[in-house]
Amino acid sequence: MGAGVCSTPRGSELWQSLTGQVLEGVALDNVTVLRLDRCGGLAPGNKQFKLAPHLALIAAAGHRRVLSFGGAWSNHLHALAAVGQAAALETVGVIRGERPQRLSPTLADAAQWGMQLHFVSRSDYRRRQQPGFVATLSRELGADHVIPEGGAGPLGAAGCRPLAEMIAARFPQGARVVVGVGTGTTLAGLAAALPATFHIDGIVALRGEGGLEATIAALVAAQVPAAHARWRLHRDFHCGGFARADARLRELMLRCDRELGLALEPVYTGKALLALHSWLAAGVGSVRQPVVLVHTGGLQGRRGYPWLN
Repeated sequence: MGAGVCSTPRGSELWQSLTGQVLEGVALDNVTVLRLDRCGGLAPGNKQFKLAPHLALIAAAGHRRVLSFGGAWSNHLHALAAVGQAAALETVGVIRGERPQRLSPTLADAAQWGMQLHFVSRSDYRRRQQPGFVATLSRELGADHVIPEGGAGPLGAAGCRPLAEMIAARFPQGARVVVGVGTGTTLAGLAAALPATFHIDGIVALRGEGGLEATIAALVAAQVPAAHARWRLHRDFHCGGFARADARLRELMLRCDRELGLALEPVYTGKALLALHSWLAAGVGSVRQPVVLVHTGGLQGRRGYPWLN
């Protein structure tokens, strides 16, 4: 899996059953949480799995300096800096926006772990998927390997196969999987590696994001020719937009932390829990079907929300 990645699941430590628990009057029976936030390393969560195939490719090619993109609170850059330090790689983070007077705790961690921070204007940042712009930037910054923002793409999706294997081993007869969605890469990796007895509900964290279905479908098709898990995206739980949290999400997360001992972040997994809680409250789905809530980590981002601290 690569340096710094949770390569060996630690048995029951990665699973938390919520059976017998009640949250805001809603029973959570048959709900189990895959706690990737407990995966170990400096930046535990799904990002490290998405980075693992890149690390393998980098090692095979003998590359030493890696560049990627993200914002001031990027879980992806945070994880890249952590695994880069563990693997003795030079890392460069291209950051959206002007350099602030004071770095966010996320970027401060990354810099401490050796990442070079390169700030660009928001207009330039929007060019991050243009090959010519990326090639020029890589040349100027001396990078010999580029990872897309968020670890998106076929390599990132392939890196999520071990997550599917964990779920399939725990629930061999199938289950309903609920996971937050940004780029859709983690969902695509799960869908491609899980059989048709599984159904995946992807909770989109962004508001007004189009084209995700086509992106995910292409990533799944690139990995498997036919049978795979069924999946669907849900866009009603963004709570105002990416990294936004409305009053209902805040209250649910605080009660979850207080009553269940389950710390979440509001960008991805908090919204996934909100969706699941809403469905259970409305009686949607079979109460007998196992449900897996994927906790994708990213708890370092809680430092950006005063109401969580």
